[in-house]
Amino acid sequence: MSTGNTTGSWFIKFYAPWCSHCKAMTKTWAKLAAELKGTVNIAKIDVTTNSKTRKRFKIEGFPTLVYFKNGKMYDYKNHDRSLEAFKNFVLETYKNVKPSDPPKPLNYMDIFKDMANETFLNIDRIYKYAFPSLAVIIVLSFLVGFITCFLLFKFCSSSCSQQKVSKKKD
Repeated sequence: MSTGNTTGSWFIKFYAPWCSHCKAMTKTWAKLAAELKGTVNIAKIDVTTNSKTRKRFKIEGFPTLVYFKNGKMYDYKNHDRSLEAFKNFVLETYKNVKPSDPPKPLNYMDIFKDMANETFLNIDRIYKYAFPSLAVIIVLSFLVGFITCFLLFKFCSSSCSQQKVSKKKD
């Protein structure tokens, strides 16, 4: 599936393991694979472990179901997740969906741009959240240090003055 020029027809479920909708489809997806074996390839891709695939296909919701046939992509938008609905889609109703070309594989420049973008987003998050927290910690540390020094000074000065008074009396 790296170029979009795959052999045969593929119905792919892009999923996340923690997604309850994805988990609910597991048995239906397995039955679909068994019933369409030799006709349509049924596959699933965990996009939490395949970030390049997630970025390439712009997967934002789970599950995302896409049918690939003859170099075209057909998005499954039906909310019916029954075995019959899936079979009907890959055998007939995909023809009613406007096809699109599969996105080209990410090249090194795309990957570099994504990494740079993520780095800048992380720097922005640090600036927004870590610096104010750091400022609060510094101010509180300064206040605790100041109060401690003030109390030590008061304690030492009062005990020192008592020692001087007692020495003078002797």
